[in-house]
Formats: sequence, structure tokens, C-alpha cells
Amino acid sequence: MVRKISIIAFITVLFASCTKDFQSINTNPNVPTAVPNDYLLATSQVQLAGAHNPDSKSWRNNFGYSACLVQQMSSTDISFYGGSFYTSTQNSFSAYFEDAYPNSIKNEVNLISLSSADAKFVNITSMARILKVMDIAVMTDMYGDVPYSGAGKGYLDANFTPAYDAQKDIYSDLLSELEKAGAAFDATAYIPVKADYIYSGDLAKWKRAANTLMLRLAMRLVKVDPAMAQAWAAKAIAGGLITSSAENIAIKFDGVAQISSNPNSWILGPTGSRNIAAINGVSWGKTLIDMMKNRQDPRLPLIAALKNGDNTVAKQAGLPNGTNTNTLATLTPSNLDLYSRPAAAMYQNSNPWIYMTYAEARLLQAEAIERGYATGAAATVFADGQVSALNQVYGAVKPSAGDIATYAAANTYPALSTLDAKMNAIHTELYLLNAVTLNGAEAWSDWRRSGYPVLTPVNFVGNETNGVIPRRLKYSPGEFGVNPNVNAAIAKQGADLFTTRVWWDK
Repeated sequence: MVRKISIIAFITVLFASCTKDFQSINTNPNVPTAVPNDYLLATSQVQLAGAHNPDSKSWRNNFGYSACLVQQMSSTDISFYGGSFYTSTQNSFSAYFEDAYPNSIKNEVNLISLSSADAKFVNITSMARILKVMDIAVMTDMYGDVPYSGAGKGYLDANFTPAYDAQKDIYSDLLSELEKAGAAFDATAYIPVKADYIYSGDLAKWKRAANTLMLRLAMRLVKVDPAMAQAWAAKAIAGGLITSSAENIAIKFDGVAQISSNPNSWILGPTGSRNIAAINGVSWGKTLIDMMKNRQDPRLPLIAALKNGDNTVAKQAGLPNGTNTNTLATLTPSNLDLYSRPAAAMYQNSNPWIYMTYAEARLLQAEAIERGYATGAAATVFADGQVSALNQVYGAVKPSAGDIATYAAANTYPALSTLDAKMNAIHTELYLLNAVTLNGAEAWSDWRRSGYPVLTPVNFVGNETNGVIPRRLKYSPGEFGVNPNVNAAIAKQGADLFTTRVWWDK
């Protein structure tokens, strides 16, 4: 899908450049002076996921740090997977920062500028605004204060050293942007059906997606600003959330080439040459596998297998975080082939790239009810979110109704218990959901916000945090040589260390 539309859009640009006058004949057809908004929209979505360069956002930040930090994944490769050891792997911790600004964020900002100049493109403008929120939200959750209000405008206003905005101000504007973008959709204006790989131009779904993202961001603030969290969560729920897993906020890929393939799949599987699931580059973490076994999670044989493809539950073993090649020799098993890694269904190139699910929306709504931000029966909403999460697995095979019932009976909602017990139940389900959808970045953010599930840190010799799970990623080292504003951000936010907390992380 992505490949076909990209080719069509590019050919359209080339043909539009060809006229009979002398000036056009002497114009380089391979360097178009204008690009259609549809093409920029499609490109922005692909780059948001990281399909243009899966190494950066997917492999380095999502797997190498985030998923390993929360012990969903693990690796013996200390030279690359710094998240498993709390050490610095420069090309990994800085990857999202270095990739997003010159690619996805630049295109999102440019598209907003171009499309907003003509009222007929209001729907493209709204989509682009939401995409930018999705991108910046991940960025600020990872690093804290980051360039925002002036970011991506180098071409537009020659601002090559944008200031770092405070995360508090970023969050306030992100929430406002979602509200405004959702309200601006207009069914009478142009709708980019083919260039929209998320909802194929369905504006009602986009509106609900904006509210659903609003709920996620609002709930991130429950500790730092409860009043703000309550106001925006109530607004999001009242506005209407996505209604089923069919409305997950996800980018659809056809898997024909790298640019049209799920970037997580491209890294995990054999097509993209990385093939880290097969070459023992990364394994599922012991914390995750043990948790799924203890909870009788029916997703385990669907997401995990040994190197030979064996998905027998009893044989699944998670690799302890903080294990390098030397300490591996002291473990049982001592052979990486016998540790669980993502099963083949997890890395089909045509899998959708999932940003946020209906299951997450329901679980967050249950929390909002418990905190008094919304009305309803939290236990009922939780149960719906739990079942939806169990069915949220890649591939055609889903857990059976009987297995789901067994799981629900073994992992009931503590409706009559303390708020902490309820938060543990909700966020443990979110932890598992983010693992099976390969969303390590969100898992790390949600864990930092909630503290659940309770994780036991590792204390690898030579780690940079004294055995404390990192709370943020350090800024890109390259930034210090090109943007002096990074120093002001550090002076305001705190030392550029893994242990410095971002604004909402209280």
C-alpha cells in the first residue's frame, strides 16, 4: 500500500513538471519544487513509525533501551542493548532524537504549514497535527524538555537552533492540539483516503483517535498535576474514544519493501537482514516470561518460541536482564538458543505498526473511573479491556474463549481492594499488552508513571545508575555541538543523566 501510493504520487509530480515551454524542459524532473500534500501525509505516517530507517526508532530506542529497561526484552550484547545493563550505547539512546527531528517532525511541521494555507486541506492539517502530537509525545517522554515550538522550522524560518521547551508546556500544548485538531475535521472538505494509512480518511475515527490519545496523555499527569489530568481525561472520555480493536491507532503496511513494512518486523525477522530474533540478538526477558507463566497467560505460546520454533509453554524461558556472555555461562540454560524470543507471527512485514489500542483505552478509562475522573463501573470497563488485550496478538490465531475465561478467573479485578491494588491490576495488564504489541516505549513511560508492575532492578558491574532503572534517556551528544540551547535545558531540568526524572515522573 505505502509503496504503491508513494510511486503514484512521485510519478504525478514528475508528469506535472513536463510542459512544452523552454523553462520546464530545462528543469530537473528529479528535483520537484513542490510536493503534493497527500504525498507528505503518507510520508509523515511512514516516518512516524520509523519504516524509512527501522534501525533508529524501532531497534535502538524501542528494543535496545525501552523494552529492555522494563525487562520485557533482554540481550547479552552490552555493546548495543544498553537498556539491559543501564549503560550508555550512544547510537541507541540518542537514536529517536537524531532521527525524528530531520525526518518525521520536519515533515509534520512542513505539512501543517503547507496544508493550513488552503482551507480545503483542513483534514490533512488536522491529521498532521495529530501525527506531530504522537511523535513529540514519545520524544518528550523519553528525554524530558525538548525542542517543540521551534522544532522542524529550519526551512520555514531559518531557525536551526530551536529552544528547548519545558515538558509542562509541551504537554499543555499537545493536549490542546488534539482538542483543536479533532474539532477541525470537516466532512465537506477534501479527504485524503489513499494517503491515510491509519484510517483511510475516516474522519469520525480520527476524531475518536484524537480523544483517545488525549486520554493517554492526560493520565500521564495524575501525579504531577491531578487537576489537569482530571480535566483532560474527562474531556477525552466525553468526546468519545475509539470503539473497538478495529479502530486501533495503527499504521497499516503491505510488507512489500522496507518502506512499506512494519519496522519492528523488519528488525526482528529475516527480511530486513537484522533478523535479531533468530541470531540471538534479543530475547524475551525473564520478568515477562515468568509473569505470563504465573498468570496462565494464553498469549505466551502465540508470542514466544525457542530458536527452533518450539512454542511449548513449559519450555519457554526468559533471559535475565543484565546477563552478558560471561554470566550466561553460569545460567541454566547456558545456550541462547533455548531462551524465548518473539515468535514468527510477531514479525510479519505486513503486521500493522501499533501506536495505541482499544484495550489500552479501556484500561485507562477504568483507572480514570477509579480516580474520580469519569463515571461508570470500573470493573466492567477493566474486564472489557482485559479481554481485548488478550485478543490483541499478531497473527490469525487468537486465545480460545476457554483460555481467556481461565485467565480472567485467575487474574480478577480487585474491585473491593485498595486503589494501589487496582492500579497494579490495570498497569500489569498494560505492561503485558505493550509487550505483545512490541511497544516498549509506551511500556517504559507507563511503568515510570505508575510504578507497576513492580520491577527488581539489575546492578550490572559498571552501570551508570547505581542499580536504579533509568528514568529518562540522555540527550544526543551531537546536539551539544549544534544547538547551545541544550545547555539551558539541562540547567533547568537537571543533569543529563539516566537518573534525572522528567516533569511528570513523580
